[in-house]
Amino acid sequence: MIRSGASASTVDYRGMKRSTRMSIIAGVAVFLTLVSGVSFAAWTASSAKTATATTGAVSLTTSTTAGAATITALGPYTYTATNGSVTKPITVRNTGSVEASITSVTITRSGTLAGNQVAVKFWVGTSSACAATTPVVSSTLNGGTVSLSTLNLTLASTGSAILCTSTTFTGSMTTQAGKTTTATFAVNSSAGTNWNTTDSTTAASRSFTQDIFESKAPNAPTATQCVNQNSYTAITISWSTPSGFTTPNGGYNVYYNGGFVANTSGNSMGLSSSGATGDLTVRAVAADGTESVDSATIPVEPRFFNYGLSCG
Repeated sequence: MIRSGASASTVDYRGMKRSTRMSIIAGVAVFLTLVSGVSFAAWTASSAKTATATTGAVSLTTSTTAGAATITALGPYTYTATNGSVTKPITVRNTGSVEASITSVTITRSGTLAGNQVAVKFWVGTSSACAATTPVVSSTLNGGTVSLSTLNLTLASTGSAILCTSTTFTGSMTTQAGKTTTATFAVNSSAGTNWNTTDSTTAASRSFTQDIFESKAPNAPTATQCVNQNSYTAITISWSTPSGFTTPNGGYNVYYNGGFVANTSGNSMGLSSSGATGDLTVRAVAADGTESVDSATIPVEPRFFNYGLSCG
């Protein structure tokens, strides 16, 4: 029975008519032709897609049309108070041949001022004035890659946009005084799923330095003078700015016999009061209130029966 089953499954062409055998052969030939045609069509589609993909290019820069760096505008900058802030526009230009979306910014930093002491925010600007808009992406200069996808910033080929950026010192002026940091931004973009690029501007043109004002006792005012006024009851004292005393500063404090009289931002002051013999001195004041030593003394004395002052 086993042998009989094997014989039954064997096709014997010898008993067929010649026309029947030709029909079977023709059918097989048509089937092979169709299969070959499907395979060839699939290969052609794949080849065409690859050729199209290689014609595009993605490229990004953060400079003006004239080539001026824009990230560097964030420094050098000196913070003179906690919560002091600086805001600048960053020009983002798509120099590639395909549309691209801004995806993130990679922040690296070095220096003695820790990155978490400076907050940073990004938003899309409608002009170089960088008026506040939403949404806003918040982070710090602590380093790492910050996603900007929520800003939905997409640039057409050869298009540009403004990425506004603000940095704010959030630490203690006393604790962080004199410390500094250098930060570098690298803006990243993508086209589709697999095409990615990073800001092609040189690292030096994507870096900025920021520091915290360090208070130092200024030098004492020099060249003190006293002039009697025509009223015969008043005087004017004046002095010269000490070397190295630049803004920001707290002006000058005037003292009479060691007691505080007034503060002024100028280099002179008029005085009129009940007369008494004594000495006036002037001290330069740093931005945080640190004073210099006393200037040379300016002797004064009473005038007209102790009414008013006169230069001594």
